[in-house]
Amino acid sequence: MSWFKKLFTKAAPTKHLTNSNSGKSFDEMFSDLGVFVYDNEGFTVTYEDFTKRLDWTDITQINVYKVDQYTVDRIDMEIVYGDKAFTISEELPGWYQFVLKIKDVFPTIPKDWDMEIVQPAFASNYTTIYDKEKC
Repeated sequence: MSWFKKLFTKAAPTKHLTNSNSGKSFDEMFSDLGVFVYDNEGFTVTYEDFTKRLDWTDITQINVYKVDQYTVDRIDMEIVYGDKAFTISEELPGWYQFVLKIKDVFPTIPKDWDMEIVQPAFASNYTTIYDKEKC
């Protein structure tokens, strides 16, 4: 790789593909499986250099909260499995179908959590929507 290309790559990093910059309509984003692949036992999420396979039965807790981004809020979801966790956000392609899927897989998850968390604006509204120990 030439020095010019290396310099340009660092000066103009590649944009991450998100729901916001995908160019898709809301209906297209809503129906898109995005970075998720599902099977009967669980799911695999692959995004850029991150890949995680997780069985539904391994999930011990799901926490949701909002992150204040000054002019808007972003909804994040922390998926806990044992003593480990990873976080996804509503910007991740496939988010909407993942939210529907977890509501189906875990019937104790409140069906309206994603509507309730948005108010009030700019408050984190940290909520545990699934806790395996309480089921």
